[in-house]
Amino acid sequence: MKKVALFAGLAALGAVPAIAQSPINFNARGLVVVSDADMAASALVDGKLLRDNTAKDLLTTIKFPVERGSKGLGSALVSNSALASGKTLAVPTTGTLAYVLDSRLRPEDGVAEYKDPFAEFPAGEKLFVVDITNLAAPKAKFGFPVGKKPNAIDVNKNELILSTNDVGKELVFIEAGPDGKPARFLNLPAAIDTASKIIDITWHPSGDFIAFTLDNSNEVGLYKVIREAGKLKNVELVGKPVKVGTEPSFGKFSADGKHYFVLDTKSATPGKGAGEGEILVVNFSMDGAIEHKVAAQVPAGTNTGSFAISPDGSMLVTVNAGKSGSPWTEAGSGTGASLTLYKVAANTGALTKVADYPFEGIYPQSVAFDKDGSNIAVSVFEYLAYGTGNGGIEFWTVAKGDSPSLKKQEATISVGKGAHTLRVIP
Repeated sequence: MKKVALFAGLAALGAVPAIAQSPINFNARGLVVVSDADMAASALVDGKLLRDNTAKDLLTTIKFPVERGSKGLGSALVSNSALASGKTLAVPTTGTLAYVLDSRLRPEDGVAEYKDPFAEFPAGEKLFVVDITNLAAPKAKFGFPVGKKPNAIDVNKNELILSTNDVGKELVFIEAGPDGKPARFLNLPAAIDTASKIIDITWHPSGDFIAFTLDNSNEVGLYKVIREAGKLKNVELVGKPVKVGTEPSFGKFSADGKHYFVLDTKSATPGKGAGEGEILVVNFSMDGAIEHKVAAQVPAGTNTGSFAISPDGSMLVTVNAGKSGSPWTEAGSGTGASLTLYKVAANTGALTKVADYPFEGIYPQSVAFDKDGSNIAVSVFEYLAYGTGNGGIEFWTVAKGDSPSLKKQEATISVGKGAHTLRVIP
């Protein structure tokens, strides 16, 4: 009773000691991020790699809550590339394995410049499997070929769907065993015009459909998953793909699967965009009875890399590189990165812009909400800092409700240079 009375007396006097809070708040077990050390972000603009030959591609794991120093952080050497889509990394909800696509290989040490990095970087073909059970010590297990220049990967439970640049083998389905090894491996017919290629792919929340983005025809389409005895056997096209802007890329379903959100970067080459992109809302006809249609669209930022949808479906956040990836000799280089927050209408999926949130950092590409939508994490490729460069993870606190907002958290987490894709372990 005396302790209670003392506490009440201190409270009345305003003298209750403050409870220390972490400078980083993120409600999840962990984060996984991959870093491509083979080039500077500005190579996307001028082709000059400006790389440190001692730096290596990494997969980094982060355990929450974070502590000072490196405790709870781990890394493994895993080849990866920022020259693919925003889906080069997949982590099942179990959080025990990470799957990493290697779309491009490391150039020879003597190579310092490419006229067109996207076309000239050596082609990769492998999918790597990493054990992340212990977030302080991830272990790269093995890799195996899946097809030339694999673009995107998504996971549904233990089922992986991938897109590659192999003509006639554009779709790869893998049923993974508990150790990540492929228990089944299928090349599936894409049923698309051979002039186009699938550059992004997404599981529907039900696991019964797969959405995809086509580059040359600038369309998104829908596959129905055909199963036999519960096992995926094939896919069949549902209706006709629908036009979505001029350079569609990254896509994601709403949590209820009713709407498909697609990013149109408006730029044929990532990093070189000069104007605003768009987010489009597509309503698929799941039975093909009517045509798929674009239901809404809203302006996005410049050089937008990807976006995330809050767990409750009420908010969407894009991460925009702006002109931050410009060569450092140019005026304004290293600046222009931002987040853009939108409200999402519950019934229609229509987006209403709330605000832009500028921040420091070069070529941010990936963003994710934590498991209850209270915080956001963002990957940063590098910073405007000389010396041995690093990438980073930045954090924001989310104010929910009718008037949502974001507030930058003070601390960041330093990771390998070239950080580009991150995933949450709930």
